[in-house]
Amino acid sequence: MYNDYWDLLKEFSNESFNKQENKIVSLLKNDFYELMINSMDDVYIEDKYGIRKIENYFKSDDEYYKEISMFLSLANQRISIDKPIINFDFNIKYRVNVIHSSISNNFIITVRKSASNLFDEKYFLKNGFIKGNELNFLKKTIKNKKTIFISGGTSTGKTTFLKFLMSYFDEKERIVVIEDTKEIVMPKNYNCIYLRTQIGELNIKEVNTSDLVKASLRLRPDRIILGEIRRDEVVDFLHAINTGHQGSISTGHGNSSSDMISRLEILLIEAGIPYEAASRYLGRGIDYIIQLSDKSNRKVSNISKVDYINNKVVLSNVF
Repeated sequence: MYNDYWDLLKEFSNESFNKQENKIVSLLKNDFYELMINSMDDVYIEDKYGIRKIENYFKSDDEYYKEISMFLSLANQRISIDKPIINFDFNIKYRVNVIHSSISNNFIITVRKSASNLFDEKYFLKNGFIKGNELNFLKKTIKNKKTIFISGGTSTGKTTFLKFLMSYFDEKERIVVIEDTKEIVMPKNYNCIYLRTQIGELNIKEVNTSDLVKASLRLRPDRIILGEIRRDEVVDFLHAINTGHQGSISTGHGNSSSDMISRLEILLIEAGIPYEAASRYLGRGIDYIIQLSDKSNRKVSNISKVDYINNKVVLSNVF
């Protein structure tokens, strides 16, 4: 029998219960590249051994929906029929995509773990990601403020390698980093600012990558780092590097250097740039393309020099 309400409150307050960690947060403690949750009983994790299924992780659909709600609340995120796709970063380390059941048969969660910023020369050389002569060449290329484009497929290490190359920047330079979700973090002694896109919602204005590239030009950057080119931001990025911001770096999805150039040309043409002007922009804006192999064999497959000759883009292998 309780003497008063105070005793009752102490007995049944939240602090009296053993708080259980959110099950999705618990999964993030694994060493993984990608976490794929397709439904209550369809959970996969990809690590250095490949993709494997995690059996019997969620007990029921009700528990699954509850854990999703708790996870989203921890990230201060909302998903609904009017907002069926959301992308956000969680605790800086993770890129999260969530799909609402209104456009799929279940709630779908995909999490990609951001690579560590602590990789150094020994790591890349020891693991065969890059050869010594290639690395020495890229060091000189960065010092001479040549513009670099990193091309590769999904999960080939583009962002990881980009962050590594940034370690060769001069600490006196001012860097502007533009991303959708925060993955790139420079050491504190660098003069670096970070800009991120914003999804448009009720009473919230959309800020896309193109807007941020334009804004970066007013921030006195020595180099502009664009996490990934996907759309018409290619126009503003190439305009920037053709008008005094050499030494910038970006990445994009391409199976080869020539495929990457073709894709960038298409993006420029779709943005309204005539073919000849698009080729000239690319040929005179980008100095080198670093092509990465597929994710099963992560390494630098080749480095190509980009030139503009006889009104077209010409690629020549350096390595």
